[in-house]
Amino acid sequence: MLLSLTACGKVAEPVVYQLTPAREIALKASIQGQVKLIDGLPKNTNQRIDTGSNPFCAGHGQLVNPTWRISDTGGLADVVVSLNLSDRATNLADASPLVDQKHCEFVPYMTVLQPGQTLKLRNSDLTFHNIRVVRHEAGTLNGGVNLVNLAQPARGDENEYLFNEPGVYRLECDVHRWMKAWVYVGEGIYIAATDKDGRFEINRSLPDADYELTAWHPMFAEPVKKKITVSQGKAVANFNFSLLASLQR
Repeated sequence: MLLSLTACGKVAEPVVYQLTPAREIALKASIQGQVKLIDGLPKNTNQRIDTGSNPFCAGHGQLVNPTWRISDTGGLADVVVSLNLSDRATNLADASPLVDQKHCEFVPYMTVLQPGQTLKLRNSDLTFHNIRVVRHEAGTLNGGVNLVNLAQPARGDENEYLFNEPGVYRLECDVHRWMKAWVYVGEGIYIAATDKDGRFEINRSLPDADYELTAWHPMFAEPVKKKITVSQGKAVANFNFSLLASLQR
């Protein structure tokens, strides 16, 4: 489950999860839409991060808190939209998805996977990082169970971590406490994250039928759900998240 160096720290026991057999699922745009934030803007939108006395991190310009990324028209980034289907695909990209550490930030901030995918974790900085993988506790800002610590003392260090169990996971750096990112492992392949304008596209073919679509963002205790109908292989679904229901305003 874990390759390379593991730092000291209490970790949870590995979970044995029975994966659904994978099959080829055609790449084809099936569900598209946009997610918006309504009822105001959070106080920490575009908040600057205090890097303290760390000369390396401070030397790359001002870091901005990535918790809320909202477009000028209210589009909400980093929302995960998924179908509660356990279908897994065999036809994936050859390279494992990558979360890099650049200029003392995790890039990207939100990653979506299907169960059974391996995530590559890299340190591209000339400074020490220590990645903590946490199974996130739903309905909280920072609750959860520590799964593993990965020490990456040098530039170019890499680890791989296999995510078998659906759920939400946090990546944190023990050295630079402002560093955080999210990994959302869906029930299957029907999953996507919104871009900087709040737009998403689930790019796997779907048979015509009625489905329930779920939209989740880390600053909300409860996801937003919507019934949709796929007709001729396509559907459009738009969501609104109210700031009044968020964990952090």
